[in-house]
Amino acid sequence: MKFVCQSSNLLHEIELANNFSSSKNSLSIASNVLLETANDKLTIKATDQRLGFTTSINAMTVIPGSTTVFCEKLTQLLKNIPDTEIEIDDSEGSLMIRPADGSDSFQASIKTIEASKYPQLQELEDSFYFSITQRDFFDMIDKTSFAVSSEDDTRHFLTGVYMEKKGDDLVLVATDGKRMAYVCRHFEQEIPDFPSAIIPVRFLNLVKTMGTGEGLLSLGVKEGYIFSRIGNRTVYSTLIGGNYPAYEKVIPRNLEHTCIVKKEDIEKAISFISIFVESKSKRLFADLEENKMKLSAENTEFGESQQIINASYSDESVRMSFNSQLLITPIKKIDSEYISIRFLRPSSAMIFTAEPEKDYLYVLMPMQLS
Repeated sequence: MKFVCQSSNLLHEIELANNFSSSKNSLSIASNVLLETANDKLTIKATDQRLGFTTSINAMTVIPGSTTVFCEKLTQLLKNIPDTEIEIDDSEGSLMIRPADGSDSFQASIKTIEASKYPQLQELEDSFYFSITQRDFFDMIDKTSFAVSSEDDTRHFLTGVYMEKKGDDLVLVATDGKRMAYVCRHFEQEIPDFPSAIIPVRFLNLVKTMGTGEGLLSLGVKEGYIFSRIGNRTVYSTLIGGNYPAYEKVIPRNLEHTCIVKKEDIEKAISFISIFVESKSKRLFADLEENKMKLSAENTEFGESQQIINASYSDESVRMSFNSQLLITPIKKIDSEYISIRFLRPSSAMIFTAEPEKDYLYVLMPMQLS
């Protein structure tokens, strides 16, 4: 195998591929990246057996062929050579890299493992893909993925983001049992029926690294895998098994009380109050009275703090208690000047949304006052 390509073009794709190698152990074939050249194209593949990645760049094929090389070492090498045309030649178990102009300004060789030993990557037929806008899908990821449960949770189905089709819309949901993030978005592009899926957050984050936020991306779900395609790049992941909770039952209905506050005001107040929350409970209090909200915290070791902000509220006075860390993140994710907080009782699940309401909401369980 022998080909010529621009070093910077190769580096960009190899850096992406490095996210998919299984470990930093050079003796493991899954730590390698597969390089295959033919017809003036270089195809690059990487997998850790759960995630897979395929991409390609233009390259002048001198001798068609394929091989695999330790991805981390190739990445480091490409980062430390000039941006120039390079010749890559695989012979006698080593990948030789040098300037394509024949100069001796640099040269390196990396040991290879034959391509026949590389794991087979999953593939998906074109008919299973559907296209949606990158910007909207990435926004849906940002608004939900933070709410998944930690990786050590025995309820593995809560460690991923749930995706399904609802009517003509696309739904993403995430929950850790204490809060829930929900987005139901309509796209101009038609979304076909597909099996509901629990998607690893790592896959969603990697999809974002492949895109620019402009144009379209394609998604496809089939037989325990989810695929995404952006341009010449394809990434896939195994899905998380299990039955996702009936999330619609978690969304409270018939909420009698509404409080509207300015997002900037409540964000700053929580930041100020959080200085004095207890390190374990992270508890803060929110007292609602007519046209105002008082946020406060007490710390037995250091002291206490409180701040009053304006609020559109005209019902009976109530006291609520929240975990400050669980409260601040959804508030930050709401992209609106004003935030609506709706509830039935101060001890039951509450809905946080943009005001006016948009296509997403957050459900948060308050802490017990006692």
